[in-house]
Amino acid sequence: MKEIQGNSGRGIMMSEKKPLEEKLLRFAAPTLYKKMCETFSTFNIHPYDVQGTVLKKENGFDLTLRFSANFSQSETTHISLEQAANPDEAVLRFFEEAAEKCKSMLISDYYKMIKL
Repeated sequence: MKEIQGNSGRGIMMSEKKPLEEKLLRFAAPTLYKKMCETFSTFNIHPYDVQGTVLKKENGFDLTLRFSANFSQSETTHISLEQAANPDEAVLRFFEEAAEKCKSMLISDYYKMIKL
């Protein structure tokens, strides 16, 4: 426990345990982000239609891709630090499957918007 002094002079007890923090894929793993962009562009999906985040774990990252209206749909997988630096076939397959789902959701959202 760590004591922090507030404006009133009373100490506030804070836990030393750091909260889990998701980071944007673009900054946390730029090589992986570039490969994701390349894969999604083959499906004609713009990088701004997808939000990629990573959560650092002891043995790698939990990679989450969010898409659809309000980024309500998501796909998650665990990748090693080596896969983050040098994306392999499993990572590419994950991106391709997520891109297909994203594309179908974007098409579905588009037709729902037109019917309104």
